[in-house]
Amino acid sequence: MAPSRALLAGLAAAVSLAGGVANAGPLSACVWSKLPAAEQAKTLAAYRQNMAAGATVLDRLGGKLKAATKACAKRGDVPPDWVSTIAGSEAVQTTMAAALQAEKRLDRPRLDAAWAAAPANVLACFRATGRLAFFPNGTGCADPIAAAWLLKRLGLDRSQQPAAQQAIYYFNAKAIGEWGDQLVARLPPKPKR
Repeated sequence: MAPSRALLAGLAAAVSLAGGVANAGPLSACVWSKLPAAEQAKTLAAYRQNMAAGATVLDRLGGKLKAATKACAKRGDVPPDWVSTIAGSEAVQTTMAAALQAEKRLDRPRLDAAWAAAPANVLACFRATGRLAFFPNGTGCADPIAAAWLLKRLGLDRSQQPAAQQAIYYFNAKAIGEWGDQLVARLPPKPKR
């Protein structure tokens, strides 16, 4: 499937904007912003192909991601598998938001507003699934009502593919990013030397 020009333009704009953000908002956004624009573009291109391709590119950036996470989290003891998961959550959000903007004119603030307006049971469902990125020994949430609520809030339904799936990916990645923030914040204090 060839990406549309609007999608590519949206991704290019997202990359240039993301590069200017530092230490604002979620840890995932901070880590992502510390990657060079060329690395961001390469990662986003891989995620446009599929999730596995994007994750593979991120895995190759291990050292850069670790340094970025250390700078953003102000600690160097974040587990390596968390580092790529945290960065990946932002990369997926950026990729899906750009696709939704290009195809359905749904911008990231509107996606985030839907998330902020979601009832507790909807958020709990997505967060249960997001938890699996860090703790794969549990079960996620497959409640179709949760996804349907967010899709309806955006003016979508499951039949509107690929937009519906892109929105669900976006919200799953948002939940993963929230888990990353919480887990890093809960790490024990570094011992003083």
